[in-house]
Amino acid sequence: MLLPKPISNLTHEDVEEFCRRFREGLRVEYKSALDTNVKGKLSRVVSSFANSYGGILVIGVNTLGGVPQEPFEGIEFDDREPRLTVENLCRSDIFPEVVVYQNFVPARASGKAFLVVQVDESPRAPHAIENSTKVYRRTGDSANPTTLADMATIERLLARRSDVLARWEEFFATSWDLCEKAAIPWHPPLLELQIGPQYPTDVLLPRERVSQFLAEDLLRRSVGFHASSAFRHPTGALLARTDGHARYLNVGEFGMLHYLEPLESYSAIQMGDESAAANNLVYPLWWIIPPILRVLSVARELAAVCGGHYELRLQAKLLNVSKVPFTLSFSDPRLTTAVYTLPHVAPARTNCPSELSESEILAAATELLYQLRWLFGTQTPHTREQVRLVVEREFQSSQIPLSTSF
Repeated sequence: MLLPKPISNLTHEDVEEFCRRFREGLRVEYKSALDTNVKGKLSRVVSSFANSYGGILVIGVNTLGGVPQEPFEGIEFDDREPRLTVENLCRSDIFPEVVVYQNFVPARASGKAFLVVQVDESPRAPHAIENSTKVYRRTGDSANPTTLADMATIERLLARRSDVLARWEEFFATSWDLCEKAAIPWHPPLLELQIGPQYPTDVLLPRERVSQFLAEDLLRRSVGFHASSAFRHPTGALLARTDGHARYLNVGEFGMLHYLEPLESYSAIQMGDESAAANNLVYPLWWIIPPILRVLSVARELAAVCGGHYELRLQAKLLNVSKVPFTLSFSDPRLTTAVYTLPHVAPARTNCPSELSESEILAAATELLYQLRWLFGTQTPHTREQVRLVVEREFQSSQIPLSTSF
């Protein structure tokens, strides 16, 4: 790992030490300014990192022959928001778009700063620039660190993209097989969560470490497994519980997490809802908030153990819910009549950085719940703000351990 800590936590001391350790080359490049000339080359630099092994660009450092020159004082930026400038250039000039992580780090000198840009190796490569006509990759030559890719390289990058997309599907298909072998009931309405790197390219956590991760007592208890032991499988480990409170948590070496739990229900007769009494069960939709928050907190800890910085894909599904009665009350489920949806599956999806802060967990949970809520009932759906308020209230009352490391 090139950076000593997450990019969002860098200080000027960290940037100075980085400059002393690394010269320009395969994974590092420096620019002395963010002027018109650099802006014109930025898409080449970023795309070449993404097409190769990832890398770090530091803007605000002078070099001689690829070697950073002290003193490392940073520069005064003309752009009011240089991070937005870089983001817009990457979005408009690179296809497909490259995700970059940035930090504007104040230097020792007043009014000066460094702009640190991190680019990960991309499974969506090849990334092209100049109207999608040129593909660049990195070389080890500090004098000429980018070069046009040949056709063989482009073909290898395309094959890698295909492999990565298949890896996600393979993990969760295998996980469902293991779920059935663990005797988790999957016919009633279920909450399913799929979380992992947007593009799982490398092993992030050896399977031995996955087993150790799931053996942590606080982690197990935070998601309701208590004294459960972790079952090992070829690429990771899982927890399963079927003693009246069925739930299932599977973690793989590529940093992916799979969670399943049957939804909690109420007796329709007890609720006095004659229209739902035929199947005698009504499901409170907002009951799924605590499980989602708990699993997102586990995903945060898993990403922290894996290390590195990447984009997380978060997928939530309510399964087996076609024409199943739900209640949408924020408090007592008996205060509202049952509502329905026609699809068999209610899906939701969002993305967020792997460095999940408490606010990002709450924002991600809000977005997932807003999307899931959309499909139920015929009345005007709740707004994101209404959903956010109930998520925050549930978080505060449930004491979800978002701030405690396992």
